[in-house]
Amino acid sequence: MTHRSQVRLLAVMAVLSLSVTACGGSAVSAAGADRSAPASSGAAAGCPDNGTEGLTDTTIKLGVSQPMSGPLVAVGGGFVVGMNAYFNYVNSKGGIQGPDGKRRKVELIAKDDQYVATKTKANVSALISQDKVFAMLGLFGTSGNLAARPLLAKECVPSLFPTSGAPELGNPDYPWGGPAGSISYLLEAKATGEYLKSVNPNAKVAILHQEDDLGRAYLQGFKKGIAGSNIEIVKTESFESTDPDVANQITSLAASGADTFYDIAIGLQAMQALNHVHASGWKPRILQAAQLGLSLLKKLQPGAGDGLIISTTAYDPDLPENADLPQIKLYLEWFEKTPGHEKQVPSTAVGGWTAGMLATWAIEHAKTMDRVGVMESAHNMEVTEPTTYLPGVKVRTGDGDDYLIEGVRQQRLDRAAGRLVPIGEVQDFDGTTRYEKITG
Repeated sequence: MTHRSQVRLLAVMAVLSLSVTACGGSAVSAAGADRSAPASSGAAAGCPDNGTEGLTDTTIKLGVSQPMSGPLVAVGGGFVVGMNAYFNYVNSKGGIQGPDGKRRKVELIAKDDQYVATKTKANVSALISQDKVFAMLGLFGTSGNLAARPLLAKECVPSLFPTSGAPELGNPDYPWGGPAGSISYLLEAKATGEYLKSVNPNAKVAILHQEDDLGRAYLQGFKKGIAGSNIEIVKTESFESTDPDVANQITSLAASGADTFYDIAIGLQAMQALNHVHASGWKPRILQAAQLGLSLLKKLQPGAGDGLIISTTAYDPDLPENADLPQIKLYLEWFEKTPGHEKQVPSTAVGGWTAGMLATWAIEHAKTMDRVGVMESAHNMEVTEPTTYLPGVKVRTGDGDDYLIEGVRQQRLDRAAGRLVPIGEVQDFDGTTRYEKITG
């Protein structure tokens, strides 16, 4: 396996899968009910007098904690390269123009957490107290975000667009810790369930799921999506993220008589499951949680996974047909001249680029150039300019809805052509998603 292939393999192993204080209550929810609400709507109540920490007349400091070493280095390293690429681009134009009319160049301070929640929390503490950053951007992983959330609320520091699809990141009681930059796992699974309902309302489904909050969120969302149909979940099997293989679970699921298989797995275990399904002779319709990229799907055993259905929200910059899209072309231009890019792949780093773009939008559209103003801007977004998201995927928050991305498009894997083929139009749930606690 080449180095670049190893990078791709590691990249998809991440999940692409927060105590209320006086700072973290209802203020942003109130602002969300009216996009024209003033910035100082009460969110600053009880906050320390540091709403402009990290700002000068010419610079703005942002902090990021990502796994820049260890098994997920390809994910965190790629994300930081992409973020640096975006801010290099913005800085080349003079920086971000805030609501006070001043242009500020971004100083990005990145710290390595190795995908360890305690290290994420320590990094966030250091970025606030020592490095004096204005805001966090793209904090990685559900556990790290949850660990850092009380500190962010206590210090009233925005954590913009975390890298996780955990539904908890849309909890309106914790406005300083979101919104997330990824589609909610629960919503993605709901869209998958609704797709299945439209093509086979009498399906019998066997499910493999990871035994954690990610797996539970997908299960909960899928059940919501199939509600009102005759679809029956006939068998479920779970696995731990540390399990060496899932062969036994697939054997059990294959014997269930199900005509549909939902693979709620990521990385190598998702690959194992798809290979085992093919080897067993079982030929169900396959639904795949969106934790696998095309580059890894191409590495399945011959015939495995052919025809599987997977949800997507954004363009893949690795595909040649996307290279001439203006937003992808701009991204690739700056990615390729950012130090460290040679160790990454565009499809991994693009998440950092997108997070930088979203942060820039939130700052430029804030009503006041301070932490409260930018946080409230992030919770009241409506991005209309071209992004790396697919046409029809709206990028907005507000009206009590703290989920930024609420549209997906199903795609089918064509192994012979080596590509994902779009199916139908974008499933649009914009403005309909409210926070829902994951149970079970």
